[in-house]
Amino acid sequence: MNPVNVCVTFPSSQEILDMINAVSPRVRIVDISPWLRDEATSAEAKAKVDVALRDVEVMFVARVPRDVLTRAPRLKWAQYVGTGVDALWHAGLANAPFTITNVTGTNALPIAEHCFLFMLMWAKHARQFLQLQKDHSYARDSVRPLWLERKTLGVLGIGGIGSEVARLGKAFQMRVLATRRSATRRQSNVDGVDVVYPITELRSMLGECDYVVNTLPLTKETERSMGEAEFKAMKQTAFLVNVGRGKLFDEPALVRALKDGTIAGAGLDVFATEPLPADSPLWDLPNVYMTPHVSGDLVDNRERAARLFCDNLKRFITGQPLRNVVDPKRGY
Repeated sequence: MNPVNVCVTFPSSQEILDMINAVSPRVRIVDISPWLRDEATSAEAKAKVDVALRDVEVMFVARVPRDVLTRAPRLKWAQYVGTGVDALWHAGLANAPFTITNVTGTNALPIAEHCFLFMLMWAKHARQFLQLQKDHSYARDSVRPLWLERKTLGVLGIGGIGSEVARLGKAFQMRVLATRRSATRRQSNVDGVDVVYPITELRSMLGECDYVVNTLPLTKETERSMGEAEFKAMKQTAFLVNVGRGKLFDEPALVRALKDGTIAGAGLDVFATEPLPADSPLWDLPNVYMTPHVSGDLVDNRERAARLFCDNLKRFITGQPLRNVVDPKRGY
């Protein structure tokens, strides 16, 4: 049987490499990560990458330059270690002659947990209590925590992550609303969601929500889909969470909405420009909680991705359909 040449583009533990090797005796791993790091400044490293890519059929990729994928003439399938593949589309790979899969589902629950970290920090006034601790002040009556129970949670996008957010919302006894791209009308009691809205009724849904969580992928249709009109449609007491992509929001409009009280606050894990520029006004807003795009970046993130990759690699070798194939037309 012919070997299956598998290219790994990022530094991986021996445990991950052993896991990949164990899939089949036909697997031959080509680890280009040491050369990839240096090829911009070393002709020798670039030549080694070119030679290594000649016979590669499968790639296990993290963030790599577009041409690494297009320089592999025999490439049939690339497994991306992330969920959002917008960077690949923006690199011109939407019509690539090979299949692209992602790791949707492997980090849905921890990202959903991160959403509730933001919501609970807001509802329980974490910033104020931390200040009291810093001030050695035992002022019990100065701040009153809020409940999540009976509040209305709106989820933008009811895919893998959105479904987990909705499930946790129900565990907190919240009323859960959601948008779904394929919905053509409002539907009640669907997949654990009280009401599913078509995206054309987004503003109507926003007006009902105490908390809004964005989990949408970045596509041509979703880019800057949350702007001034959408923020004005929200309650002034509403708290907004973004764990999708920063470019889904009109960020200057978001800053204005947070400054002028159009919405009450926000929890942001993603930003239009990353790393977030040091002069961004978001850093200093007292009604904003921020994390540096880490909601899905877990201690064992690569191991989780490797397990899904190995399952897909078995499928590839045996001619079975791959899991999590990205649809170029939808962009996710």
